[in-house]
Amino acid sequence: MVRSDSLRGRMIAAYVLLAVIIVGFFTIAAFLVVSKIEKELIDNRLERAANLWAADAHIVHSQALDLSFFKGQLIPQDFQSLGLGTHEMRLNGHALHVLIGEEQGQRYAVVDDQSDFESIETDAYITLGFAFLGGIGLALLIGRASANRVILPLTNLAASVQTPDESNSLPGLGSTDEIGVLARAIDDRTQQLSLALQRERWFTADVSHELRTPLTIMLGAAEVLTSRLQTRPDLLVMTERIRRNAAETAKQVSALLQLARAPELADRISVEVRPLIEHELERCKPLLGKKPVVLGFHYAENVSVQAIPELVTVAVGNLLRNACQHTEEGTINVSLSTAGIVVEDSGSGLPEAVRARLFDRFVRGEDDFIKGSGLGLSIVKRVTEHLGWRVFHEPNPKGGSRFTLQFLSHGN
Repeated sequence: MVRSDSLRGRMIAAYVLLAVIIVGFFTIAAFLVVSKIEKELIDNRLERAANLWAADAHIVHSQALDLSFFKGQLIPQDFQSLGLGTHEMRLNGHALHVLIGEEQGQRYAVVDDQSDFESIETDAYITLGFAFLGGIGLALLIGRASANRVILPLTNLAASVQTPDESNSLPGLGSTDEIGVLARAIDDRTQQLSLALQRERWFTADVSHELRTPLTIMLGAAEVLTSRLQTRPDLLVMTERIRRNAAETAKQVSALLQLARAPELADRISVEVRPLIEHELERCKPLLGKKPVVLGFHYAENVSVQAIPELVTVAVGNLLRNACQHTEEGTINVSLSTAGIVVEDSGSGLPEAVRARLFDRFVRGEDDFIKGSGLGLSIVKRVTEHLGWRVFHEPNPKGGSRFTLQFLSHGN
């Protein structure tokens, strides 16, 4: 089956259309030629015969011209109702051309039997019809053969790119034509992208692995300090803060390790979303300081999703920290439903120029010179892609921004 939008289909259609135009042109030309012949050989001959009969009215039948002449009452009944001029009609199985004229007030008829010519004309039209259909069929065969020969390498290349097989290289790499150039360009770009992706995964995994050791030391030291400073409650607060942040950083490192893995290799579990959001809200309270901002959390029911807890924490935490940084007063509300998570604030909002590239790396708002690195939202985007979710931004109708984490697959 040839798709109408494929190159092969277009090539076949071009051949067929060309054949239709050429054969149709010759068919019209042949029809005009036949009409011209009929006009010159039959109608003009009838007129000449009429002039000859007018000169010698005693002629009744001309063997040389194969014509019959009738005058007045001698005109057959079948011809008497015909008007002046040349007429074509069939009578008793014969194809007749009849010229009706008038001389000195008396009508006359010149009859020419053109049965043989009509048979030849019919055969000619049938032959032209078969030639037309044969031309179309031949064009179709040639078009298919040419398309298979010219387009088949490109079709194979497209199929190989669409369903890549790591064990086989792209077809046409050794060709010297345009297909070979295209195949080598695709193969080179694919190799570059694969290498870049692999390097990124290696770097993320290596950095995460290297950070685990100092974080483990920090956690151990914090626990030792906690046991030794039981009599110093003022210092225990700082020690607990160190321990809590070291523990949270360890979770972030685990999340980075998850991002370094291919999504299909990640182990997903049923995650209760509400406790994660409540925990991140508590973590974000120190970021507000003494700002007149109210944190709100709304949920109708408990929601659980098949996901990776560390990645959900990263996504929610980045959105909340982003809202805290851009909201000087008002509210920050988080809503949880079976459809997803919505984080909205009453901050300054985002300019139109930033919205278009909001989830790109290192993109920041005008007031982010000191506050942010421009990586938070790009990390959220990557996390959602890893989880199979969606994230999108829209202005808050009450002012500020609204970010939505949409669950594409979830369960209660």
